Amino acid sequence: MMGSTGTAILSGLLLAASLGTAGAQSVDAVLFNGKILTVDADFSTREALAIAGGKVLATGTSAAMKKLADKGTRLIDLGGRTVIPGLTDGHIHGVRAALTFGTEVNWIGVPSLKEALDKIWQAAKTQAPGSWIVVAGGWTEEQFSEKRRPTPQEVAEAAPDNPVYVQHLYDWLLLSPKAMAESL
Repeated sequence: MMGSTGTAILSGLLLAASLGTAGAQSVDAVLFNGKILTVDADFSTREALAIAGGKVLATGTSAAMKKLADKGTRLIDLGGRTVIPGLTDGHIHGVRAALTFGTEVNWIGVPSLKEALDKIWQAAKTQAPGSWIVVAGGWTEEQFSEKRRPTPQEVAEAAPDNPVYVQHLYDWLLLSPKAMAESL
């Protein structure tokens, strides 16, 4: 079931702008009354699409796509929402995420540097002394009310018994003094 956010993202759709008839193939679903963004040569926009066997069978008008439906076809009224092609993120840092997901400190959306440092302090309370605390990107100093990055001293005070690694995008990295000592 789609949410009411105004834009419906249906992953896995490789949209084609095929306007031909569907032939004898059974249609599993018809999405209609929407804005279908295709990835054809013209990046055209259609109002409906038909899906068969997990693939886009045809795109076109709502009336034309509904004609392809039979009694077993699922009809999905998009209510004017937009459908975009499925997106694949091949840059996910899967190994790092798998190794540190449970312990990584997340600063995404944290409104102040004080609260960000408090997250490091909280992590230090729950982790064993000497275990690494990692803040790995997804944040910017512009989100903080202080409009600055943490200092090594602030990070060390938040987790005096843990090495701390703080990464900002790919342009800046902070290692706490304990992390520097363990890295040598």
